[in-house]
Amino acid sequence: EAKVLENALKAPPDEALGSLRGRDFKLIFLESYGAMAFEHPRAGPELAPARSQLAKDIAGSGRLVASAYVRAATFAGASELSHLSLLSGIDLSDPLRHDLLLTTRRPTLSSLFARAGYQTVGLYPALSWDWAESRFYGFDLFLDARDLQYEGPPLGYWKVPHQFSLARFNQLYPLSEKDPPRFLFFPTITSHLPFGPVPPYQPDWERLLTPDPFGAEETERLRTAYVDWLDMLPNYIGMFDYTYRWLGGYLQLPEPREAVMLWVGDHQPAASVSGEGANWEVPVHLVTRDPVLLQRFVDLGFRPGLEPARPALGGMHDLNALLLRAFAAPSAGAH
Repeated sequence: EAKVLENALKAPPDEALGSLRGRDFKLIFLESYGAMAFEHPRAGPELAPARSQLAKDIAGSGRLVASAYVRAATFAGASELSHLSLLSGIDLSDPLRHDLLLTTRRPTLSSLFARAGYQTVGLYPALSWDWAESRFYGFDLFLDARDLQYEGPPLGYWKVPHQFSLARFNQLYPLSEKDPPRFLFFPTITSHLPFGPVPPYQPDWERLLTPDPFGAEETERLRTAYVDWLDMLPNYIGMFDYTYRWLGGYLQLPEPREAVMLWVGDHQPAASVSGEGANWEVPVHLVTRDPVLLQRFVDLGFRPGLEPARPALGGMHDLNALLLRAFAAPSAGAH
């Protein structure tokens, strides 16, 4: 399977990514978004209404969605193992293999998109320090929390809410039809353990960019919120209710051109939340306005709609090859 990326890099760019037809591609890793969001006896039912609303938001924006499960490269933490497994097509469930990879010049999805004329962007609000490993990823543009300059109330250990990160990025780097296509890689962080305090969804995305994004009452609630480390499940449910809301809201924003999106969990949350013996599987959702492209994912094992189906399609690294097969020009394929 790792050869699929190498073969794609040898093919003409209009073949390797032909089915994207030059559209932007937004790859959003959802921190701690595991299969338990659907299958946990409490989390699944309690998140069903927000998920139903997200399905309506997707349809209301003129888009379609198909979903599947894949097996994460990690459990409860070390998210970069899943991130780079997907980008490289290599199983990095062994952290030593990940560390070795960083010493190589192994191409990644980012390399492929760059070769096809895309601007490649890494949006990392989890980081507020220099991260030497970013050099391996080779992004044309790399932003961390310091670049985003969040002025609202700090939320948990990483301070910056998901929704703000996208709002600020859109403000700093607005798109026009004249710009090259863009590959955005966005690992989220707000939904990291201990999953609180849960930010409110702000329907006014412009207000998120001000020093008072939520108003005095909500700000005070966030500042005084108690996070119970012995019972994190309620906050986990609240956090993904929020996540579904901002994803749905994001789809309603005006866009100068069409984008294809992939939303994928990086790992299940800790066993204290997901339960003893929880699997390593995570949901992945493909969102697009293109029914032909969506059908290619369905043909490869995705299921139409937001509800993933068993069995899982393989490991996170296998998703790399699946993406390349789906994105290849119909006459080219990816072998």
